[in-house]
Amino acid sequence: MRNVLLSLISAVALAFLVACGGGSSNNIAVPAPPSGGNTVGFTNASLSGNYVFTSNGITGNNSFAVAGIFTADGSGNITSGTRDTVNDAGGQALNESITGSYTVNSDGRGKLILSGNSGQTIYFFVLSSPSTGKLFQDGTAKNSVVVDAIGRLELQPSAPTALAGTYIVRLDGEDANLYPYAAIGGLTVSGTTLSGIIDENDAEFFTPMFSSTGGYSLTGSRGVASFTAPTGGTHNFVFYYVSPSRMELLSTDKKFWLHGYADQQSAGVLTLTGDQVFNISGYYGNAPIAETGRFTMNAGALTNGFEDYNYDFTFNSDVGFSGSYVAPVNGRWTANLSTLGNSLVGWQVSSSRSLVLAYNSVSSNILETGDMRAQNLAVLSSASIAGNNYAQALSGADRGLGNFESTGSYLGGSSGSLTGAIDFQTDADGFNQNYSATGFYSVDPTTGRSTTNGSISGVGVVFYSVDAGNIYMISANPTSLYQGMLTLQSLAP
Repeated sequence: MRNVLLSLISAVALAFLVACGGGSSNNIAVPAPPSGGNTVGFTNASLSGNYVFTSNGITGNNSFAVAGIFTADGSGNITSGTRDTVNDAGGQALNESITGSYTVNSDGRGKLILSGNSGQTIYFFVLSSPSTGKLFQDGTAKNSVVVDAIGRLELQPSAPTALAGTYIVRLDGEDANLYPYAAIGGLTVSGTTLSGIIDENDAEFFTPMFSSTGGYSLTGSRGVASFTAPTGGTHNFVFYYVSPSRMELLSTDKKFWLHGYADQQSAGVLTLTGDQVFNISGYYGNAPIAETGRFTMNAGALTNGFEDYNYDFTFNSDVGFSGSYVAPVNGRWTANLSTLGNSLVGWQVSSSRSLVLAYNSVSSNILETGDMRAQNLAVLSSASIAGNNYAQALSGADRGLGNFESTGSYLGGSSGSLTGAIDFQTDADGFNQNYSATGFYSVDPTTGRSTTNGSISGVGVVFYSVDAGNIYMISANPTSLYQGMLTLQSLAP
């Protein structure tokens, strides 16, 4: 048995999962569409155009990942599409044609059904806007089908073009021995060739700055790519084109199960300074860990550092730390933290966002990946949340309920309240729909952290606001290990 790391859009969510066999489709009864919740103004017309979708998680047998693209007609129909599905036992269903249907509720929650030769898949999602959404796959023990998976929807705004520039790549998954694997790096496109640097953490052993080479080809929205890595030799991928600045990746190597994405790096010199918020998760030794926190970067020193973390279902609150960092060269930077002996390597997508990988080169007992974003304290206060609707995505595990995935929509009240509706599933009690959920929040305007522990979906959480539109959260309950995000909802693309 093994634990599996799941990744969530703009925030990594750790699920403490047990996998024993394979497949990613299910044949459960189709639930009704979401209903109720706040009136934001979304309709079926909000999902119109070509959307790249991804999902990764486990069934009762195997870890799996899916990537694909579909066309939504704005009226509830999926008229065409393609998907690729792979699992860590070597099972693959590649370049599969799909059709389906969908519904979108007024608060942005929705249901998506995709069907192809390998079977039917049911997703529940929430839209942040007509351009982006977060989803989980329906399939639970209540229906004798165990599926724990999370993912995202991304609108393809224009026809695909040739790749150009440097792309910051993030990969999560398992190596050929089913040990946890993670890598980040920067690969530059020259014609159809790729070259750059990869930092790898394989089974908690860190290999820095591996010189990687490879190539790609793109036909329509679906392409193939390959590049070298320190372990596993050459990795081969299917990728889906979202935009000139975004690709979704899925490994086609039968003995190396990987999924991830590539974001185009902003041109020019990238500075790295000021207040930063991070959300990372993975493994510390053989146990799961999730960390959310913030620090200030200034002239090589990390100051004002504190975090909340859950290590193996033991919650640690407001833990202070310090450290140092080396300024970025071509977007790559490193840092040493006093907490848990962590070191970080980061690759900047822009001056305000980095992909990060945690490691410990001395004891080789840490493997975490995640996201770091520049914090804008100038716009942070409790009032900055009040009156806004937020899409919620939350996933992880509970000692009593097992694995947990949830999407929903909340309205921030002026008195610190959160009201809305969520759809969720747990291993213990299966799928639950249209759950009327309440919560509460607070924001310390000097740090962005909640002044007291808040609540969402009945779970005690600590909030870390990046800005008024992006709020990381981590469970404050000692028996649960959740991470997630609140993202401002907008009817504009």
